[in-house]
Amino acid sequence: MQSSIVNRQSQLVLSTWQEAWHLHIESKYQGKTLAACQQHIRVFDLWHSETFGGSFNPQDLTTYALLQYRKHSLDVQRIKPATWNARLWALTILCEWIGKPELVESVEGKDYKRRSTKHRSLTEQETHRFVNEAEANVLRSLSGAEKYSATRDWACASLCLQAGLRVEEVTLLDVSDITINERSGSVRVRNGKGSKERLVPLNLSVRRALQAWNELRTNATAAALFMGDGKNERITTRTIQRAVACIGECAGIAEVTPHWLRYTFAKRAERNGTSLADISDLLGHESIETTRRYLRSSLADLQSAVEE
Repeated sequence: MQSSIVNRQSQLVLSTWQEAWHLHIESKYQGKTLAACQQHIRVFDLWHSETFGGSFNPQDLTTYALLQYRKHSLDVQRIKPATWNARLWALTILCEWIGKPELVESVEGKDYKRRSTKHRSLTEQETHRFVNEAEANVLRSLSGAEKYSATRDWACASLCLQAGLRVEEVTLLDVSDITINERSGSVRVRNGKGSKERLVPLNLSVRRALQAWNELRTNATAAALFMGDGKNERITTRTIQRAVACIGECAGIAEVTPHWLRYTFAKRAERNGTSLADISDLLGHESIETTRRYLRSSLADLQSAVEE
């Protein structure tokens, strides 16, 4: 009798946390991002129950369990680092929801094969996922405010990834710096590093993002191209950094920075046969030697090449 009561209470707790969790996550994400997060937690729930016995209760979650799950995922299941990063992203959201974000601190600090943050470029597949996610965020927007931020973030990230701009350069752009024609476009960077001005061509993907943003700009009289959430002052580098990281997380790529996007632009140009001198001009480097050092493969890149 006592055992039956305990089992019913356990089932009630389980049902309650799952229902509350789904309501919480559905308020934060939609579409594929929502489905991915729910699936990652379901997989962890099953693993936890099989490993430790009994029904999983988030309030009893420990760092030990998270570390064992990482070991199981990488050493036993042999999932890809990107897949583990996506699982860790979902678990981080779960830990924040239960009010125990510190549980993932040591797990995140032992990230699997973390690459150099200075010389990290996205793979071709990661690039496609990132670009697709940035545009999909706009389509998933439910309110005018969400669409405003998502479209702006799409345009800012596109300038870093597909035009090679520094994040500071994006914040300083004026509307007059952008030229978009039917089949071409360009951005004039007037405040580059060392006060070096340059003109960078814009491909179709960037032009689409900028055109979508121009249609939403609420303060048509402002000289600045990108405004912050308050819409009364220029966007900050921190706002763009957060936006890029968020897009990356939703695409299953952990810790993406605007500099990674700029570096990816340079590496893709190099792979496509663009000369070192032209890449140097596009990036706004003062000398080709700077570009040569910039494109030098990191140990992580070499390791990745060997693994592939």
